[in-house]
Amino acid sequence: MFEMYSTPLDILYLVLSIGGGLLLLFLVIAVYHLVKILRNINKVTSKAKDTVDLINHYLWQPIKIAMMIIEKGKGMAAKKTKKK
Repeated sequence: MFEMYSTPLDILYLVLSIGGGLLLLFLVIAVYHLVKILRNINKVTSKAKDTVDLINHYLWQPIKIAMMIIEKGKGMAAKKTKKK
């Protein structure tokens, strides 16, 4: 078996092919984990967007409407005080 790898060039090719195979295996595993991480990030950002939409709809919109009513009321009160 070792007669096949008797020259240094043969050993170099063997070592390079094993190293390349291990590097390829590492890259495949890294890409797999990267895809999983990106999928989780997509889920988290989707849930965060839904939460922000709910906050905007149920919290900020009523506050904005109340602020508009207060501003209109201030304007009307200022007109009434000028009339008197």
